[in-house]
Amino acid sequence: MKRIDRYIITSVLRATLMTLLAIAVISYVLTFMDEVGDAGKGDYGIADVMLVVASMIPRFLYESFPVATLIGALLAMGGMANTGELVAMRAAGMSPLQLMSAVFKAGLLLLLLVVLTGDVVGPGLEQWGQQIRMEKMNKQVTFRSRYGFWVKDRDAIVNIRRATPGGRLQQVHIYEIGPDQRLERVTYAGGGEYREGRWVLQEVRQSELGENRVHSVSLPELDWETVVDPAMLSVALIKPFLMPAWELYSHMQALHRGGQRATDYAIAFWNKLATPVTTLAMLLLAVPLVMSGRRSVNAGQRVLIGALLGALFYLVSKGFSYVVIVFDLPPVSVALFPLVVFGLAMWLLLRARRL
Repeated sequence: MKRIDRYIITSVLRATLMTLLAIAVISYVLTFMDEVGDAGKGDYGIADVMLVVASMIPRFLYESFPVATLIGALLAMGGMANTGELVAMRAAGMSPLQLMSAVFKAGLLLLLLVVLTGDVVGPGLEQWGQQIRMEKMNKQVTFRSRYGFWVKDRDAIVNIRRATPGGRLQQVHIYEIGPDQRLERVTYAGGGEYREGRWVLQEVRQSELGENRVHSVSLPELDWETVVDPAMLSVALIKPFLMPAWELYSHMQALHRGGQRATDYAIAFWNKLATPVTTLAMLLLAVPLVMSGRRSVNAGQRVLIGALLGALFYLVSKGFSYVVIVFDLPPVSVALFPLVVFGLAMWLLLRARRL
């Protein structure tokens, strides 16, 4: 790798990481101020609030990656423009495409951080934080594993394999324990929903375990009195944007097999795939913006430009997701939006080459 490439890559990475750090601090403070109002509920204290908010930081960083890369690249490249380094690079024969190639290499390194944050560290860490929050506030033992959500409900152990955003439960197992610590009753429900302040289980099979026999009965529906409420299911019902891409795909397939809509999961899935592309597009967009701008533009102005462009992109992309839902467009169209940004970057680059 050329020394000039290493210099550009280091500058872009340093500026982007500093931007991410600033975003993390601001997000932490604002979220803490919002969350601290729940301190004192149950055993949920200030130390727990700090821990839970810290578990959300990877998601904040993941959502702000495209904006942070744009601001970081504008700062790095703008600094080079203000000191005359970009002019020297161009005078030495470095073309805009070669400059963009160096920035692209920095983007590949950032993509590793994007994937690590969004699909490896972030989802599991925030789920763990939300589990702690729910346990402390409700003084209820809960646990989430690969087999779903578990909770101790008085003398019963409840396992909910899956909960959908529509408030429906799937594959509910209830194990009731007697006074002598023996298993007395096992209830399985294929589904369930919350109606008028109560849970109604559907496709129920119930087995009574006696000393020498097992009595089973099937019921179309069964009212279920439980400590589990929709709020507690925030642990079981992992929001689609908190899931890694492979888990989103698995949920999509499961919902399709059950004949249910999977729009929320599909949009989150395609957004996951689009975020790395968006990050690269926003990073490359900084090159023509700097090269076509004036050298007199200071760092503060470049940050403002990046923040405004990033905010505009965020609002438009979020709005486009809702358009997909309202007009029932193919969810894959969400992933096409970053390509528009990438095309804009290339068009601006071609214009910059003629400057």
